[in-house]
Amino acid sequence: MVAERIQRGISSAIVVQEKGDLLHSVQRALMVLSVIAEHPQGLSAREISKMLCLNISTCYHILNTLQASGYVDRHPSTQVYQLGPQIPFLNNAFLQGLAQLQGANASYETDLFPSPFTSVSLITYLRPILYRLTEQTQEPSYMACWRYGEIILQAIVEPSNAEKITKLYVGYRGQAHSHALGKVLLAYSDPALVDRYLELHPLTPFGPNTIVQRSHFIDELNDIVRQGYSVDREEFFPDTCCLAAPVFAPQGQAVAALAISFTPNLLERRSEWLITQVTKAAHHARAELRLSSVYH
Repeated sequence: MVAERIQRGISSAIVVQEKGDLLHSVQRALMVLSVIAEHPQGLSAREISKMLCLNISTCYHILNTLQASGYVDRHPSTQVYQLGPQIPFLNNAFLQGLAQLQGANASYETDLFPSPFTSVSLITYLRPILYRLTEQTQEPSYMACWRYGEIILQAIVEPSNAEKITKLYVGYRGQAHSHALGKVLLAYSDPALVDRYLELHPLTPFGPNTIVQRSHFIDELNDIVRQGYSVDREEFFPDTCCLAAPVFAPQGQAVAALAISFTPNLLERRSEWLITQVTKAAHHARAELRLSSVYH
């Protein structure tokens, strides 16, 4: 159900100590925002009510509150609800926060994952490689890295003709076990870190083929290290596959991962070519990081 899937997405992004810490009214409002975000064309109140199994009166109360605060807008003629002007404000503040890696927070990140590169510098060095990868494959490309104990999506480059995966956005975290970027970064991490991550992020189903057995998942991570890349076969999103490869720093540790997403049909027809494109981009990224260490 849509409601269950959105609820999993909200819950996985926030670790709470006590069930009593949750305000269900706030959860419902967040679910409404999430379902509207997944339908950029807009939804009527009745459609939202049906999708989330909300009482229609409760749904209108939530929508009116969100509209009064600028988080949703209602189209005057069609009466459908879309995200409002307050959302870009939050997004801009979030992106500015991603760029602030100074002081104690930067020290914390460095202690957990020793690396000469911050997430900001990785984006600077690797974004041109993402553009080339998207140009060569005509598929969306992505870059992710560890930050504060989470695997965070740091950059997306989309071709004009590609269908957007609405679940993904810069700053996305959670469900790392279900997508190729997350699996490849976990595969090249210390086993103790993997254990700690899985304790906080259970192997819950997210797509039709999500790996939910721990022993199977550990075998998957070992296979990724042996072959040098990771494949998501509709584990994160139906009718979408993804292929990722690690980016190594000059010191040898995997500091980031690059990926592309595509249809299952393309994976069947051109798997070897897709693997070559992604692994080649990851090798170029490693060379770029090595050059940046030499000349900076």
